[in-house]
Amino acid sequence: MLIELQSHSTVSDGQLEPAKVVEEAAKAGVTTLALTDHDAIAGVTDAQAAAERLGIDLVPAIEMSCVHEYAEDLHICGYWVDLGQIAGACERAQHERVTRASEIIDKLREEGFDLHLEDAVREAGDALSIGRPHIARAAGATGDLGPFFEEYLVPGAKAFVPRKWPTAEQAVELIHRAGGVAVIAHPYWDISEPDEVDDLIRALNSDGVETFYPTHNKEQTAHLLELCNELDLVPTGSSDYHGPTHKTFSSFAAYDTYGLGTPVVPSKP
Repeated sequence: MLIELQSHSTVSDGQLEPAKVVEEAAKAGVTTLALTDHDAIAGVTDAQAAAERLGIDLVPAIEMSCVHEYAEDLHICGYWVDLGQIAGACERAQHERVTRASEIIDKLREEGFDLHLEDAVREAGDALSIGRPHIARAAGATGDLGPFFEEYLVPGAKAFVPRKWPTAEQAVELIHRAGGVAVIAHPYWDISEPDEVDDLIRALNSDGVETFYPTHNKEQTAHLLELCNELDLVPTGSSDYHGPTHKTFSSFAAYDTYGLGTPVVPSKP
């Protein structure tokens, strides 16, 4: 079994259409997949149809972007969510995304960039899907976006605008209200200090932790697995697939279990 509980399509910041993501997963031998577009569920129906055609178990899911004292941009995955019940939160989050993008672009214009919101929307394909990578490319960044992000778009950078809603606690509550299972995504990607990761997981009322992840080393993976065992949380795993030419997340089966355990699919509530 190859479990992949995070992937992204053109509905958010992925490179492929939802059905194509499922097709690539099938080619890689994935048996259970979740399409977890950021604050968006529009691709789930197409992904589900493709999964049924290709014999893959698809978990209806979302990845909610949120804020926490330890991270300006934390992520909580919601699995088995009722799409109708989570739709309102998605709509609010997407409109907040557009407002934030406008504020970032205003700051970039102050830095001398000839840039408008419409330019970034063209990169995104849809205003409600707009994210910082689209803004960076609209501003002229090509190839590796890392240097542009470091100078302009990360916390403390010249044009960074912090997210305002939801908090991590609110994101977990929204997922639970929609009948879903809340899992803290890739904690060591967003937070570097083990004490802070430990505190975050103990404090949030989540149901699981994304333990197995491409950038998690053996020590970090062991720490997360220990917390899952202690707190009775589900240890999930993913390669966070974003598309075939993505710099960091370009393939399935890219996470290492280090022989410590195996990822688990959360049970449907």
